[in-house]
Amino acid sequence: MQTTALGWLVLALTNSPALLGVVSAASTAPVLLLSLYAGVLADRIDRRKLLSGSQIAQALFAALLAVLTMAHVIVFWQIALLALLAGTAQALGSPAFQAIVPALVGREAVGNAIALNSAQFNLSRVIGPVVAGVLVGLVGEATSFWLNAVSFGAVVYVLTTVRMPSDAALERVEQSVWGHLVDGLDYVRGRRELLFLLVLAAVPTIFLLPYLTLLPVFARNVLSIGAPGLGLLTAAMGTGALLGALAVAILRPGGGDGRLMLGGLLVMGLGVVAFAMSRSTALSCLALAVTGAAQVWYFTSANTLVQLLSPGRLRGRILSLYVLTSFGVMPIGSLGAGTLAQLIGAPTTLIVGAGIAAVGATATIVACPQLWSLHGSVLLPRPEQA
Repeated sequence: MQTTALGWLVLALTNSPALLGVVSAASTAPVLLLSLYAGVLADRIDRRKLLSGSQIAQALFAALLAVLTMAHVIVFWQIALLALLAGTAQALGSPAFQAIVPALVGREAVGNAIALNSAQFNLSRVIGPVVAGVLVGLVGEATSFWLNAVSFGAVVYVLTTVRMPSDAALERVEQSVWGHLVDGLDYVRGRRELLFLLVLAAVPTIFLLPYLTLLPVFARNVLSIGAPGLGLLTAAMGTGALLGALAVAILRPGGGDGRLMLGGLLVMGLGVVAFAMSRSTALSCLALAVTGAAQVWYFTSANTLVQLLSPGRLRGRILSLYVLTSFGVMPIGSLGAGTLAQLIGAPTTLIVGAGIAAVGATATIVACPQLWSLHGSVLLPRPEQA
């Protein structure tokens, strides 16, 4: 809800696709800067406390955004600053969130856990944007910000009550933060498949995912369907992603699959091109649903494979690298897409990005053909990863 309302608010205040990119970049730039440090933290301190602090901080920033919007004093620099602060809190908690999954469900169920987590996340993408689109039209953007602030309370409650086994793999040793980081980087450098999985993750993030940043532009300027239409577009993408996640959980119980991952990347690119070329709301929604499903196929498989290739003692650090390449480089794509959309239009920008993504993905696969044959079932379990 907050993402939908915030995008509409920025466009209403500035009428600038480029500044939409700036806000998106501000919210994700901390991942680029802090994820490696956050990964070390996730391997050194209590992950539950780290996550709780991250959630409380994000709640406070959402509440402040709501107050400023209700008071009608909100200006662009305040939005950008609050996006940066909330992104910082999220960046510090993301590797810890990723790293607790195997401790909660066991390595054999990691793939299903990631797929089901993706399903609940995308269910919120179905419901939230539709509700936000209606609320923006009726009462303005602030209500969505307030509801987001309150929602973090549920997450903190779960973190304080769920039974979470202590992770014996946490490193509470004298080694420095830098030493821990180098240890993780050395391991990745020695595992070719893991290294190229991390490299490949940056391709869709930079060149395909900017379609999310530009959705308000398509809703207002290309399709002329307004704020409720923006909610509809986001919900269509979320519906496809939800169905895609459930399909992975049911049909691929082993989790990560190199062929599914690479096939998802191909379909995602085609879906983005179809959305960029469409001038029909119905066809745009269909293209976004396909894109959302393919996006989940790719990221669920990639995440699972990275989890299974990571030894427990290094999991936080390696997953911080995955967070960096799969999410942290998003500011590069957001800024580039926003600027390019200002110059050549949003549809052409997405088509160009899809073309570059195709070239980058092909080059990565040629350099590491082993990615095709990776499968979660052959990665369980390794003695050194216990």
